[in-house]
Amino acid sequence: MDKKWEIVFDYLMYLIRENKVLPGEVLPSQNMLKTKFKYSEQPIRIAFNKLIELKIVKPVNGKGFVVQDKISNNLLFSFRELFPGSESVYTSIEEVICSKEIKEKSGYLLGSRLFKFRCVRKTKEKDLILFQESFVPEEKFKNLSLDVLNEIGLMQFIEKNTSSIVSHSSKKISFITNAKPLLEEFELKYDEIDGLILDEGMVYDIFGETLEYRKSYYQPKFFSWDFIEWRK
Repeated sequence: MDKKWEIVFDYLMYLIRENKVLPGEVLPSQNMLKTKFKYSEQPIRIAFNKLIELKIVKPVNGKGFVVQDKISNNLLFSFRELFPGSESVYTSIEEVICSKEIKEKSGYLLGSRLFKFRCVRKTKEKDLILFQESFVPEEKFKNLSLDVLNEIGLMQFIEKNTSSIVSHSSKKISFITNAKPLLEEFELKYDEIDGLILDEGMVYDIFGETLEYRKSYYQPKFFSWDFIEWRK
């Protein structure tokens, strides 16, 4: 059963994710949440502290907990926010055993059962943005199927069908000069693509456990850095 603070945290994340409380607006107060959930102050305070730690909200004297914009918290809730109207198609899913190579990259237990699946993402004009291969632990993702992935996607599956709460992701970016073997492996025919940007990383829950290990191969023209650098 979820801890009380996790239930509060999940509710507050829902308000932010669904734009019911927008950047610059204030989340429900601790007193309001105490009344809503019939909880003591401690689990509610822990939930807010976690949001502050993740830079999702900022405490403001006299106002409360203010939701930060995406520049401040570097947070995207959906890939479609980068490419409005884009389409994700999951093409395959299979059960595999965690190899030594996957263990070293993901932290999954050697010999554990994983779901391996592939996804292709295109613009609304059907231009290839990226293709991706992912590994998730079977014990955390029971009832995951190709139909479910194509219906709601992985992140919504996590939210609706597991007790996990997504916290953050890590990324390692590199360039692949010979794209042809990978395109052939994914059965994609794009002769004009010479190289690919590899975004290799993991998605973690709020306890630091790996929920997904994935390799995303971007078409370079759709990949760009956009960040703020502070001088110290």
